[in-house]
Amino acid sequence: MIPVPAEAEKNTSIAVDGTDDMKIQEFRELIKNADRPLLEKAFAECYKQFSKSRKEEIDPLIQDILSGKDSGSAKKEKSTASFEELEKQIDWFVENACAQNYLVPNRVIPKNQRSKWRFQVMNFIKQLQKIPPDSEYCQRAADCLEKIYKVLAKGCNVYLFSSDDPFSSVQWKQDDLFHLLVTMTFRTGYSREKICRLLPLTSSGGLSRWNLYICNQAAFLSELKTTDLKYMAIEESKKIIAETKTQITGKGSYSSGDFERREKINHLCDMILLISISLGEAEQEIRYYFSNSMESDREIILYRALNCADWMDDDRVWIDIYRFGLTKKIKPRDSLKKKYGELTASVKN
Repeated sequence: MIPVPAEAEKNTSIAVDGTDDMKIQEFRELIKNADRPLLEKAFAECYKQFSKSRKEEIDPLIQDILSGKDSGSAKKEKSTASFEELEKQIDWFVENACAQNYLVPNRVIPKNQRSKWRFQVMNFIKQLQKIPPDSEYCQRAADCLEKIYKVLAKGCNVYLFSSDDPFSSVQWKQDDLFHLLVTMTFRTGYSREKICRLLPLTSSGGLSRWNLYICNQAAFLSELKTTDLKYMAIEESKKIIAETKTQITGKGSYSSGDFERREKINHLCDMILLISISLGEAEQEIRYYFSNSMESDREIILYRALNCADWMDDDRVWIDIYRFGLTKKIKPRDSLKKKYGELTASVKN
């Protein structure tokens, strides 16, 4: 049987002899028992109606169908090849970025190509964004974006590119790109494993000069849509904190590794407090916060905890944290005393 032209397949109906449009199934029934010469004539007349550019598009489809090939499989193979090529390009970029091949003289990346890495990355992100949620490559796309995010964040700590702010170079705010990563990661569903992968990125890895980890934490928290997910994130944060503490070499150690571990713990404590405030259950996590923060100055611990309450715009929790600090014999700075006075006065009124 001669196939129906692609244009007809895309439409829900087709006009015949000026009568009312008929459904595609009715059209199929019409040609089902037609004589071959008449079918060939009808097909040829339909084909003549296509523009030259449209003919160029549908010619391969017609040839595939007439040769017995599955056009759907052909499209899938092309899509697979296209994504896998993108994936290889991203892996190649990440490998060379970590090797500083976009920064120092080498034989891998030509000198006139090293400054063009930013355009590559911008295009990578744009291509990954185009992959729809129902695509079989959705999770792999999120994995690719995670690789890109990590190498850009690393480039904020050590020189991998000529710029010391790779996020600005690719025209993305760090927390916006992280938010995109979170949404793409969760598009294929939530899981403990995914939360564990994202949590360290909320609190470590490298910062743009325009970003704070609490911005990443706010982006992550915004995608925890249920209470159960928030509890899960608190549990996993505490596990990471406990494990990171075992990696600290000693209380008196000032190595860069220990400094980064302490900072990671401090930021994860912020993450836990932010989540607990969103749950309306900050009271039970305030004690955890003060007990596990690695700040040496207790007044700074109080200041940081109050900053979390500020971010969540919760005056009641702010007051509770301040008063808890007083029970710990902490002497707040003057600006905190002033704010406490203003808040308590407004509550009374």
